[in-house]
Amino acid sequence: MRAKQVDLTAQVRTEVGARAARTLRAAGRVPAVVYGRGRQPIPVSVEATAFARALPESAWRSTLISLQLEGLPAQRGKKKDSHPTVIIADVQRHPLRQDPSGILAIDFHQISLQETIKARVRVISIGESPGVKLGGVLEHIMHDVEVECLPTALPDRLEADVSGLNIGDTFRARDLKPISDVKILTHEDDVLLVVAPPAKVVEPEPVPTEVGAVVAETAEPELIGKEEGEQEE
Repeated sequence: MRAKQVDLTAQVRTEVGARAARTLRAAGRVPAVVYGRGRQPIPVSVEATAFARALPESAWRSTLISLQLEGLPAQRGKKKDSHPTVIIADVQRHPLRQDPSGILAIDFHQISLQETIKARVRVISIGESPGVKLGGVLEHIMHDVEVECLPTALPDRLEADVSGLNIGDTFRARDLKPISDVKILTHEDDVLLVVAPPAKVVEPEPVPTEVGAVVAETAEPELIGKEEGEQEE
């Protein structure tokens, strides 16, 4: 399936820096920057909830965005481009917060629909692996691959058919089904998935005891303090 295109509104901002970014986040907005196409970077902000609703994390790398820039000043001698098409180049997020308030910053990259781009596209597994049915574990070694294509040909995902994988088998980049007008740049030998053997449960060996042996009472463990001369932190 080809990548979809969504509409998103961004407000051009005049104040930059850490303090301005904190103020934006407190107001429910995310500081962002628009790069590319031979223009100066444009500091903007987007509404956090609207961004999360329009672009779930799984679609960050493979969605075209029609960005409506509000408050863009006119530039002398240049046409005002208030509706650039962009893709997401990077997203910074809080390691613990998964809600929209955890999105800390966004980098948008402006593109042309007539020029090829390079993008990361997620890989999902389809089918049932015989190795998994026997107790193996399907492990994702790489969750996405790099592709090159026109923006209008960008796929939203690539499918890895694991129905032929037994325990110990791997699925490599070359095993992906070709898609017309899309070139996979990730090396063909790179492993994307593997069916690992089931984890072995090691049973503890019983400790032999002699008949009539007296089991000594286990002593309390010694609390080892700081060595002499060691300074407190």
